[in-house]
Amino acid sequence: YKENDYDLDTLYQGFLALADKKGQVFDYDLEALVFFEQQKPEEEFYNLTYLHANSGRGIIPSATVKMAFNGEEHTATATGNGPVDAAFNAMINLTELDVTIADFNLSSKGHGADALAQVSVVVNYKGRRFHGIGLATDIVEAGVKALIYVLNNTHVADQIDEIKQEKIAGI
Repeated sequence: YKENDYDLDTLYQGFLALADKKGQVFDYDLEALVFFEQQKPEEEFYNLTYLHANSGRGIIPSATVKMAFNGEEHTATATGNGPVDAAFNAMINLTELDVTIADFNLSSKGHGADALAQVSVVVNYKGRRFHGIGLATDIVEAGVKALIYVLNNTHVADQIDEIKQEKIAGI
C-alpha cells in the first residue's frame, strides 16, 4: 500500500478500536482495515448510531437499531429468525425502502477466536442488485455494516436516477 491509499489517522483509530476489542491485531487485520476504509464513500447518508441485539434459546431474537439520516436520528426494534435478521428488519423498517435480501454470506478473516467476521450482503432494490461488505469482531455488527453500505449505495442510485429524470424532462 502507498501512503495515499489510506488516511493514517482514520486507520490508526480503527486499529485502536480493533485492538481494544481483540487484544491482538495481526497483519491481515490491518489489511482488512485499509481495504474497508478504501470502500467507504466520502459522505454517507445512512449512519448507524446504536445497535443492540438479543438472541438465545427460548427467546425471540430481536434487535434495536438507531440510525441517523435526513438530519435526524430514527430508532426501530424488530424481531427476526436470528439477531442479524432482526437488525436487518429494523433497518429496513426505518428506511422504508423496498429492499429484499437476496444473499447473505458470512466468512472469517483471520484464525481462531480473534478472527474478524466478514459479511457479504446482496440486496434487490428497484430491479437492481446492490452488494455490500461489512467487517467487525461481532457477526451482527458486520452484517449491519454491510447493509448500511448497501443502503448508502441505493441512496446514491436514487439520486442519480432523479438527476437523469430531471435532465430527460428538461430536454
